[in-house]
Amino acid sequence: MLSVSEIKDFFLLESSHAKKELGQNFLINEEVISNICNALEIKDSDTVLEIGPGLGSLTDELVKKTHNLTLVEYDAKFYNFLCKCHEDKGITIVKSNILHFKDYSMNKVIGNLPYYITSDILEFIAKNYRNLAKGVFMIQLEALKRICAKSGKDYNALNLLLMYKYDIKELFRVKKNNFFPEPNVDSVVFSITPKADMDFGFGNTLYKVSKILFTNRRKTIQNNLKTVIKDKETMDKVLSEAGLEATLRAEDLSLENYIKLTEVLINNSLIKKED
Repeated sequence: MLSVSEIKDFFLLESSHAKKELGQNFLINEEVISNICNALEIKDSDTVLEIGPGLGSLTDELVKKTHNLTLVEYDAKFYNFLCKCHEDKGITIVKSNILHFKDYSMNKVIGNLPYYITSDILEFIAKNYRNLAKGVFMIQLEALKRICAKSGKDYNALNLLLMYKYDIKELFRVKKNNFFPEPNVDSVVFSITPKADMDFGFGNTLYKVSKILFTNRRKTIQNNLKTVIKDKETMDKVLSEAGLEATLRAEDLSLENYIKLTEVLINNSLIKKED
């Protein structure tokens, strides 16, 4: 793991700086790093993806546990640095935006996620990583509160997708003084584990339905559903079968409500269930 002085030297050498606006804050506490990697519970048969390794603080620990490791790093200077540091360790290093990375075969995913695309990354994983056994991530503390919201202004389609597919568990919090440069807020490490009874394709369909209902939060579910239900008779039938009042809004519906509504829409051939 690089020390603060080594991180500073790296950026001086690169004639650059750690860009706070891009979420580039580097973890410098070895105990925290070890705890994050241990939480992934890596087995010999696992294939591991690390998202945005940066200068490799987690990577240095991960390579002690597995060589079935793929790093996806978008920033060219970090990519080049990682290639030099790990060229003889048999791991795969890819220069790519994670949202454009098309290999979904890994069953364990880990990363210190940049705050500005935290939601995008979690959506990407939830929609595509069918074989996921566990994910461990570090994000800003407030971001986890938003992701886990079950009501109010932070309640949205992504919350429902994650709630349907995963058990989400807060593992531990990380004070801001464990990073360089020091960010303005504390972070939290949490895990996602697929629910045993979830249907992956149905979850993506539920997400599609919930996005339709959250298109305009001020509108009723009936008004938002008009994009997929064109006549009043069918609308009344669907709402009746789903046990929902037409005047409800998206944020009034529970996960169970969304599951039932999605089932009704599929059964009435108004939306196709994803594979």
